[in-house]
Amino acid sequence: MCFGKVDDWQMSDTSILKAAFFTPGPRGIWGLPLRIVGKPGTAKTDLVTQSAAEVGLPTKVVIASLRDPTDFLGFPVVKGDGSVRYAPPDWALEVSQLGRAVVFFDEINTCSPATQAALLRVVLDRVVGEFALPPTIRIVAAQNGVDDAAGGYDLAAPLANRFGTLSDWAGPDADAWTTWLVGSGSFGVETIRSAEQLEDSVALRWPEAYSFATGVVSAFIRSRPTLLHSQPASNSPQASLSWPSHRTWAMATRALAASKIHQLTEDETDRYAGSFVGPSAMSELRTFIAHVDLPDPALLLDCKIRWKHDKDRLDRTVAVLSACANLVLPKTAQRRSERAIVLWNILTEVAKKSADVAWPTVRQLCRQGDELIRDGKKLRGEVKEILQRFQPMLVSAGIMSNLQE
Repeated sequence: MCFGKVDDWQMSDTSILKAAFFTPGPRGIWGLPLRIVGKPGTAKTDLVTQSAAEVGLPTKVVIASLRDPTDFLGFPVVKGDGSVRYAPPDWALEVSQLGRAVVFFDEINTCSPATQAALLRVVLDRVVGEFALPPTIRIVAAQNGVDDAAGGYDLAAPLANRFGTLSDWAGPDADAWTTWLVGSGSFGVETIRSAEQLEDSVALRWPEAYSFATGVVSAFIRSRPTLLHSQPASNSPQASLSWPSHRTWAMATRALAASKIHQLTEDETDRYAGSFVGPSAMSELRTFIAHVDLPDPALLLDCKIRWKHDKDRLDRTVAVLSACANLVLPKTAQRRSERAIVLWNILTEVAKKSADVAWPTVRQLCRQGDELIRDGKKLRGEVKEILQRFQPMLVSAGIMSNLQE
């Protein structure tokens, strides 16, 4: 799936924004939160609102600098029994009624520290006090650089780490701006599809793209464990931008999968996924991806391509097994039973040379105790040989009860 064509000046960031709008997040939420950092007056608001309009999403602009903590926690109201509830603010009720929309927190770094703290759960969980926003509400923020902001703060590290940060937004060049001026303040954006249709399209392709991304990222982190969490010093400017953490790697993995679905270029993919973990970590991941040369797990499990374990390329084997496992583990996975049979055969061959590499995937599959290991009530023939090899480890892991005939 590829989004409609837009002006060159905004091509990359518009594509990234729209991919972010249509990236499945955790717990059924749609959209990964992005933050745009740029000079004053460089059309950040236009970029967001017109990108959203092109894919059928209205935008609610919330000027963060004019808000206080109660605008994001809710206003305390004493009930008749003396207990306190938190009434949701108007902006939250308005976007909730829209159903699908973008909430745009502008000038976010001019919020006081207390207001930034109140935003933490809004950004991560889409919850305003006690009021849950619909899972189809997307979050985007923008700010000027600290030196250019009126009374601006560095964003606190916990809030910054909840966003992907596009930190070098430059705005339109002279040609694009004069075209906009002659066009009466419009960049020519038109709605190309409904948001609901786009969600359905992404959801259909998500399992295969996500399995590919999880395979790559999990293998990379195993090879570079110090990059799993690398928080900058509190006095470092990078602390308020993008840096690797457990949370941001999870979001970067989703961004990597969405980039595949939305057909982003390699540069756009690196910018999108790197907006969460930082350009340095993303550069290392990109080198790893080129080196590991991961086959498409869906094609492999459908027997449309071949792959052979190489004991001298354990990084590649780890990535392949992880990607394949993530493709068959969900109970709603397509062709789950048939693909599991192929995976068991792959695991059997890998275990003959590198049992320690096969073990994590064997353990994952055995914990399911369902059609991944059974044909009706009987253990699959493809499973029995490898279970004999790993029986002591399965007993030690406490999952042998899943394997009783």
